[in-house]
Amino acid sequence: MKIQTKAVHAGDRKRPQEQIPVSTPVHFAASWICADQAEQDRIFAHEQKGYAYSRYANPTNDALEELVAALENGHGALACSSGMMALQHALWCALAERPKRILCARDIYGATLKLLYDVMGPFGFQTELVDANDVAATEAALDRFQPGALLVETISNP
Repeated sequence: MKIQTKAVHAGDRKRPQEQIPVSTPVHFAASWICADQAEQDRIFAHEQKGYAYSRYANPTNDALEELVAALENGHGALACSSGMMALQHALWCALAERPKRILCARDIYGATLKLLYDVMGPFGFQTELVDANDVAATEAALDRFQPGALLVETISNP
């Protein structure tokens, strides 16, 4: 075995420990070893429990989701890789059976506007902006636009 191969793999992928660590380990791996392609396919298809690619599931996120669900007395939780992904998930779920119209505060984080118009817009989501500090204008927009969701930030990040 070449020195480069040893440097990458020596001490790696040891047999599973029988002992349980005191603190929850953090896993940095992007992918996981499967016995064969068929096993990986079953994991991706949710036909078998396990990990194949960390973007979809990994023990670190699973532990965080379990913790948050317990703290919130919930039935489950979803950890997202970014705030924008969390917002996109929240809007998709909130509007699944509601009008795909979002009334959004004009004074909002710039990446949120990009998400609403460039990412969600092509999927049929409509966005209208309003001055959320103007209560009368917001009420009028709610009546006229009939949104499925109202999106505002308590502290703006324009």
